[in-house]
Amino acid sequence: MGLHILVLAGGSGTRLWPVSRKAIPKHLLPLGQHGTSLLRDTVARVVGLADSVHVVTAASQAEQCAAAIAEFNLGPDAVIAEPEARGTGPALGLATRWIAADDPDAIICSVHADHHVADVDAYRAAVFAACGWASSTGGLATVGITPTSPATGFGYIELGERRDPADWHPPVSTATVSPALTDVAAHLGAHASLGFREKPDLNVARAFVAGNRHLWNLGLFAWPTAVFLDELAAADAAIDAGLEKTVAARRSGDETAATAAYSALRSVAVEPLVFEHTPQLTVVRAEFAWSDLGSWDDLLGARIAEGIGDARGNVIEGDGVMVDSRGCFISSRSGRTIAVVGAPPGIEGDPPDAGRGGSGPPAA
Repeated sequence: MGLHILVLAGGSGTRLWPVSRKAIPKHLLPLGQHGTSLLRDTVARVVGLADSVHVVTAASQAEQCAAAIAEFNLGPDAVIAEPEARGTGPALGLATRWIAADDPDAIICSVHADHHVADVDAYRAAVFAACGWASSTGGLATVGITPTSPATGFGYIELGERRDPADWHPPVSTATVSPALTDVAAHLGAHASLGFREKPDLNVARAFVAGNRHLWNLGLFAWPTAVFLDELAAADAAIDAGLEKTVAARRSGDETAATAAYSALRSVAVEPLVFEHTPQLTVVRAEFAWSDLGSWDDLLGARIAEGIGDARGNVIEGDGVMVDSRGCFISSRSGRTIAVVGAPPGIEGDPPDAGRGGSGPPAA
């Protein structure tokens, strides 16, 4: 039994356009704090926690993803490629079946490659806590973030009965995890899940925040291999059978057959396919600053949180000049100097809160 982490690196480049495009989606852009790619930074956060780390991506992005993480020497199976994009449900099913062929008792955790995390230690502890709960309970686990605003663009998870911290045990792994991180993971609050609520309206989101019983769903999940595959088979027998054919064909070297079997699957996210139906889901409550970087406004907020920006909440990357402006983001990647004057109109007063000012697409 080992611990394996899957880094989901999908996406079609529709967010953060025009910098993010189909050929270079968000996770491959140099949007990390030190100019590194988000994918590279995500792998760096989790590589010391598990026996193996794999990037799960579409075949069209496999070569670029492999190059982005080459420094970590993750081995020949570092990238598990979908023949065609079919959503996180089939993608995680494919990766789980691939790992299960060598480690049928594995604990597996999935994280997203394109998120911004301000507190790496808190993130690592939450990941390890979820893996521990999956191992300890023999059920599925996830991590939720305490909401800081009534966001209507995120999914929420409702908290049920509190789990007893004494029931938590670290997952079996040959990776070296510090006693301090293990101790933090052991004492993070955990609850049974009472279900998911996807993108509520503003009034409902406000009630969720006020009630303190709902967390943002950040798409971080952990599971014992056999349990996940049983849940997937019960949810959609056609997907389960197609994944079995895909892995068998790929392991025999017949990529044409693997592609045909996988391409016939319906496209679906893992939440409605598996996690929204399971009766055995544990939710770890985490507090670290997080963003899915779904917009330029989110990226501005992330930079402000990192301490980058001026007194009026402006951020400049590349050659740029701000005059009488606040809450603006300039990203000049072409060598041209970009000037912003008097934006937005009527700027008298204090600068906006981090991430709440106006922002727009950068100069390409």
